[in-house]
Amino acid sequence: MMQWSYAPSRALPARVQRHVTMWRKANEAFVAPDRPVVTFTFDDFPKSALNGADIVEKHGGRAGFYACTSLMGQRSPVMGEMFDTATLAELRERGHEIGAHTHAHLDCSRAQLSQVERDIGENLVALAEAGHDATVSAFAFPYGETTYSAKQWVGDLFATARGILPGLNMNEVDRSQLRAVELGASAMHRRRALSALDACITRKAWLFFFTHDVGETPTSYGAPADLIEELAARAVEAGAVLAAPTLGAVLSGVID
Repeated sequence: MMQWSYAPSRALPARVQRHVTMWRKANEAFVAPDRPVVTFTFDDFPKSALNGADIVEKHGGRAGFYACTSLMGQRSPVMGEMFDTATLAELRERGHEIGAHTHAHLDCSRAQLSQVERDIGENLVALAEAGHDATVSAFAFPYGETTYSAKQWVGDLFATARGILPGLNMNEVDRSQLRAVELGASAMHRRRALSALDACITRKAWLFFFTHDVGETPTSYGAPADLIEELAARAVEAGAVLAAPTLGAVLSGVID
């Protein structure tokens, strides 16, 4: 069961280790899309994230939803009602992508590789038992935390894995730890997101956005709907494609 108050270490050695892990590419790939690619993703995920699906669909795209299966059918004290089997079925029918996010919201940087393997396996089994029989080819590390060995193993199982270290995906990347930009309610989040989008368009890169809940008054983990609306509209107007993670990887040349 997820500990809602858990947070990964922010001590200096842990921060250094994150960047060392990012520097060590486990599964090298090259990003070279014909057009800029923007991928909206929602972690854990609360039912309110469907507001994000509505917005991305409105602009002709599809999004990615990383499911932490220990939260399925629960009520979060922070984000409210979490996804359930009906949510999974609806999103799949609408063309969005369901990705894995471990079962127990595991900090993969603090766990043995064998524990990571078991927990992700439990995640995939739980999704299948919930009726999601499609291939799960996208993964996101909870808290963005991982190790080099976990990245190697995840790369054998999934086409892509997303972290949370900020930046664009361009030129040489690690498809097992793709960069992303967090969406939130503050003015700082908005400035960073718009700046990242502008850079993505200019450099013809692949940009991941991530958040959790979506609404007019989101939690500290979520993003306002009007920010997602603004980003999606600007991206499409500038000629970008709004693609779910696996399609984004195909369009970017990361996978065939």
